[in-house]
Amino acid sequence: MMAREQLIDIARAVYRSYGFAPIDTPALEYAEVLLGKGGEESDRQVFRFRDQGERDVAMRFDLTVPLARFAAQYCNEIGTPFRRYHIGPVWRGERPARGRFREFIQCDFDTIGTLSNSADIETLFVINDLLERIGIERFTIRVNNRRVLNGLLEKCGLQQQAVSILRAL
Repeated sequence: MMAREQLIDIARAVYRSYGFAPIDTPALEYAEVLLGKGGEESDRQVFRFRDQGERDVAMRFDLTVPLARFAAQYCNEIGTPFRRYHIGPVWRGERPARGRFREFIQCDFDTIGTLSNSADIETLFVINDLLERIGIERFTIRVNNRRVLNGLLEKCGLQQQAVSILRAL
């Protein structure tokens, strides 16, 4: 339990160091909010039931769909870009197996409401810092997005000609 708390504390510190604000969303959502958002496979994994009021409800299976609901609900109040992190339990209605759990903690961060490449580049820096802080010494981050790659190369101060040559490679 201590190791998990330490990992969560490190994630929280890294997210905050980049200016991400914490949010929390309900563990229980109306089923219609969660179903159909992650595909057929996700729908099969949702813990779904009727509550005491006979409403069709489900446990969140990730933190992304509840973020979308939160952003839609508070779109006039949150401003953009909206930068948040969320650390909390999620549930999957699947048979437990090696590496597959019914309940686990997800650590998530997002920037929404901007088209800027800098938000995508910042994501790479957050991931890098988080992996380094938790003690992973060797890792590779692969980027398969031309816009992010161009922005990263330009941010490193490379001339446009060098960017074009590197992109061609």
